[in-house]
Amino acid sequence: MGTKEYRTLHAEWYELASAQIDHSKEIDFWVRSIEASSEPVLELGSGTGRVLVPLLERGFDIAGIDTSKDMMARCRAACQAKGLKAELYEQSMIEFDLPRKFGLVILDSGGLGLFVSDQDIHSAFERVMAHLKPGGLFIYEFQPAPAKAVEKLPQAALVQADLLSDWPTELDHRFDRIVSSYVLHEFDLSTKMKLLQKLTGRHLAAKGRIVVGDIAFPTSAARDQARRKWADLWDEEEYYWAADEVADICESAGLQVTYKQISSCGGVFIVEPVGSG
Repeated sequence: MGTKEYRTLHAEWYELASAQIDHSKEIDFWVRSIEASSEPVLELGSGTGRVLVPLLERGFDIAGIDTSKDMMARCRAACQAKGLKAELYEQSMIEFDLPRKFGLVILDSGGLGLFVSDQDIHSAFERVMAHLKPGGLFIYEFQPAPAKAVEKLPQAALVQADLLSDWPTELDHRFDRIVSSYVLHEFDLSTKMKLLQKLTGRHLAAKGRIVVGDIAFPTSAARDQARRKWADLWDEEEYYWAADEVADICESAGLQVTYKQISSCGGVFIVEPVGSG
């Protein structure tokens, strides 16, 4: 797994979004799971403490690991506000090495989706096995598509694939629209362009369009100004779009692009081959 982690802005968004959801049924499930197994408990990817804090409040012996300093800081603050003692470790799920073993290890909220390769998953499972007491359990939660999404999109097909590698045969055809939302800022400009060229060349139908919504700015100067303004929130490991530089490189690659600024740090690109309109 890469070094990607939830930093200040992501941690704040996650905590705010999580606060809008009733997690009582999920917490009840973990309570029953602990009571049916044994303590201590280890939560992988404990984040801001959405699960860990309520379980500490119920008196369980639980520790957590996460790679995000910002998420862990919020978890510690939540524990301190409630007079709880948090045992937290800043370690990766694929490399963690802790001083004790556990009767139960848990991974909730579709955490397996954070891994980018089967090898990462294998490594994580190896570390879990190394930390389980004899007879201990590992429970990990899959996150199914929301029922409302299934109702609205009954014919949708979900395919797991690495954007930068060869795609499975299920995607070996052309689409009228290809939509990307809050994804491509993970890649530098050169990689973005290679992906756009791959999409237009292999997967976009005649007169089709690629629609990209992401963190973006109208010019590279505006992006630089935003970096200075939001220095404490800026993630230097991400590559935010600048519409002017994208337009120049798209033109040289035989692509035409239009751009609309939607917010102070977000915009939408429409990409299509030159002459397709």
